[in-house]
Formats: sequence, structure tokens, C-alpha cells
Amino acid sequence: MAVVLAVVLSGIGGRVSRDIGLAVCNVARAGGLVAGCEEHGPWPPPGPSPGPPVQPVTRPDPVCTADGSGGYHDLTVVVPAQVLNLRGSIRVFYTIGKVVAPGKRDRWVVSVGAFTEGGVQTPDLPLVSGMWLGGNVTGTQYYSFDNEQEARDFPRRYAEQRARQAVRYHPVVLPLLSVPVVGDWLSDLIGGHLPEADRTAVEMGPAGGLNPGLNIGAVDLSAASRGWSLLGVQHDRDGNWIVNMRDRVLSDPTLTVDLSKLPKQVTRRGAQAVLNELELLGMTHFGPHFEIPAKLRDYVNRSVANGVKLGATVELIAQNDYQYMLDSKGTPVRFTRQVTTSWTLRGRGNINLGGGGSKVKIPATGQIPIDGGRQVSTSSLDLSDPMHRRAATALFTAGVLQRVGAVGLSSHRQAQLVDSLFRTRGTMTRLTYDELVSGRSGGLENLVGKLGGAIRYDGENSRTTLTGAEIWQNGRGWVPWTDCHR
Repeated sequence: MAVVLAVVLSGIGGRVSRDIGLAVCNVARAGGLVAGCEEHGPWPPPGPSPGPPVQPVTRPDPVCTADGSGGYHDLTVVVPAQVLNLRGSIRVFYTIGKVVAPGKRDRWVVSVGAFTEGGVQTPDLPLVSGMWLGGNVTGTQYYSFDNEQEARDFPRRYAEQRARQAVRYHPVVLPLLSVPVVGDWLSDLIGGHLPEADRTAVEMGPAGGLNPGLNIGAVDLSAASRGWSLLGVQHDRDGNWIVNMRDRVLSDPTLTVDLSKLPKQVTRRGAQAVLNELELLGMTHFGPHFEIPAKLRDYVNRSVANGVKLGATVELIAQNDYQYMLDSKGTPVRFTRQVTTSWTLRGRGNINLGGGGSKVKIPATGQIPIDGGRQVSTSSLDLSDPMHRRAATALFTAGVLQRVGAVGLSSHRQAQLVDSLFRTRGTMTRLTYDELVSGRSGGLENLVGKLGGAIRYDGENSRTTLTGAEIWQNGRGWVPWTDCHR
């Protein structure tokens, strides 16, 4: 599956690059920075501060996303080499969000997609393991539903139909679809039909990560971290285009205690005490005859001796998005900045299923949610106003050029101007959520002796609940956004 996705995404890479270049050029042309998109000279620096507006202020409608959920499955493969290891990964993901709008029915927006990453990874170093650098290509599709249950069932249905499409385009099956009568029957049997997406997005850019760690006796400290810096385009069914810049970083500071390094009597008694409590809990639910088998007790004792680790993880995420939207005619419509920060606290347990004497490690990890929170701050400007358009275009274009390495324009002054316009002439909202995340992972490590090599699986499920909504009013600051609570 990873190979198939990599081939598909690499195949569209050239087209996506052209789309991104054309869309960025249209942004610059709309803002008056270039005359055309076929042949143009060097990009000029931002001009002087614009004059007074020539039309009344128009503010974009705010978007309220209430409760939501999501999840992903991630498979990573590390192929050992003499100097730098090769690293590749594939992730499939989905999110579901309830969108509330005054005077309208609630709707649920579902995003489904996948990304693939490829790069090189260093061998393990004394204080850092798995430092890598490479690239990321992400594809996402967005759908909206009026029925909540239909929205929640859609990610499963989407995965099923994509699998059917893979069968449809198999080299053996594809020619049979052209055979009269048989082709129609086979097409109906295979299926693989999906509704038209509201929006389709493709992004690409550099990615990297590392995992610093420190061992102090029975205590392990680590902070696995990774980041992306992506540039891409979105296209909706109405013909509108959105040029998107996204920066995302995350880190998982983790503390675990290796029970196998504690005195054996302590770990054995602790494990038996936990099992005794579980046995009493089982008796209250299933009757006085409930009993944990002796073989299971022995297995727990052996597992603790092989290296059971208990501890906690705090996941920290920060994301910054800029979006420049143009309609089907290339006219600027809206400029949006969204800043998302989140944290989640989880209890975790690690166990090595490979056994104490095995060279190949088979780590397995489970994570249970404890607490967490998320804040999403969104600022938007209507670009029908020439002053808004010039300021937003200059800032966005400078960011794009810095990202692609074409030129190093300073955007600090433009950022201050746009921030001022957001407060006085735009729309600003701030949403706060409770967030709980559970996770699981497993894999195989040390597959090629001293060279290493690994196959790892990671998965997460999350749920967010809206706890606070505010909207900015010029002259009053942040005030409760009552229309968002429903």
C-alpha cells in the first residue's frame, strides 16, 4: 500500500508543482505585485503603507467548529545502510467536526487523507536516536453531511471504496471492464464509487524529526519530535482555489520507569497486587467464581522481568496555517490565518514481546487518555477591499518566497499591518476545547543485527469537546461568542 501511494503521489508531483506555481503567481498578480504569469521580472519589495479604504468594511463570516473526533494509522519502515539509513512512512487519517452556523442547520465536515514521507535517518547516537530529514506529500479530501451518523460512518466507507478502486485498477481487472456485458457486471460487483468531494487539497514540503533520550538507572526520559513545512493548493467543487502554507511541530516528552531494573521482590509484589485488584473487580461484575488463571499470572511476572515500562507522555503540538483564497476567475476572496496549539497527557505502558534473550525487539505500547486541551485562533480578512488585498498579498507572497528559497524578504512590517487589519477590519475568533487522546503502537526492531532496521506501527484516536468560544470586537476585545455554543 505504501508503494502504491508513493507511486501515485510521485506521479502527480509535477502537476501539483505547476498548480502551486500558477496559484502563487495568481495571488501575486491579484495583489498587483506582477503584471502576468507567463513572463515577469523579479518580485518587487512591498510598497508603502496603503491609503484610506475606498469602500465600507466587509467582514468574513466566522466559522464555528464545535465537538470533533479523529484518528490515524501510521506505518514506518527504516532500511539500514552503511552510513545513513533510509526511512519511509505512510499515514492514513481522518477528522470529523461539527460546524455550527446561526440560522442554519448543523453540518458535519469530514476530512480523509493520507501522506507519505521519505528521507534519510542517522544511526543511533549517544543522546539522540532516529534523527531524520526528508520530504512530505499530503493529499486530503473534504466532505460535508447533514446527518451525524452518516458523517461518522463515512471514514470507514471511504476506506472500503478506496480499496475497491485499487481492485478496479488492477492490471488484470482493468482490461476486463471494457468487455461488453461482462465489464458492466464486474464494475457493479467491484463498486468503488465515492461522492464528489467538496474540496481536494495537495501539499508538499520538507519534513524532519529526532528523538533525544536519556537513561538514569530505571528511569528513561525522551522527547520524540517531528515537524513539517508544507506549501500546497486546494480546489473546491465551485472552482475556487486556496493557496495554503502550513507549519506544524510536535513533541512527545515522555518519562517511563523500567520495572525490570527495580528489585525483583518489589516488582513481583506490585504485579500481583495489581492482578489481585483486577480479580476483585472482576468478582463484582461476574460473580465470586471469577479468577485470573495462574498461567496469566506467570506470564505477567515473566513480562515484567523482560522489561515492562510504565510512565506518562505529554504531547505538545503547534500549527500555523495561512490561506489565500481566489474564486474561479482568479479574484481574491479571503485571507485567513489559523493558529492551533494543543496538549494531551496520557498514561503509557511499554512491553517487549520479544523475550529477554531475543536479539529482535518487539516493543508494544498502549496509551490511555488522562487530560488535554486545544485552542484554535482564526483571523480572516475580506479581500474585496484594495487595502486588505495589498497588505495580505504582500505578506503571503513574502512567506511563499521565503519557503521556496527564492529570495529572503523581510515580512515583519507587513505582518504587523495585517495583524492590525485583523483586529480593526477583519474577523477574529478563539475556540477552546477539552481533548482526550488514546494511542497504541508496536513494531519490530534490530531486524538486521548491529545495523538496526525497524518496522513500526502507530495509531491514535482523539475526541474534542468545545468548552469556550470568543469573538473579537474592535474597542471591546474578546467577548463571548454565544452563537457558537449549540
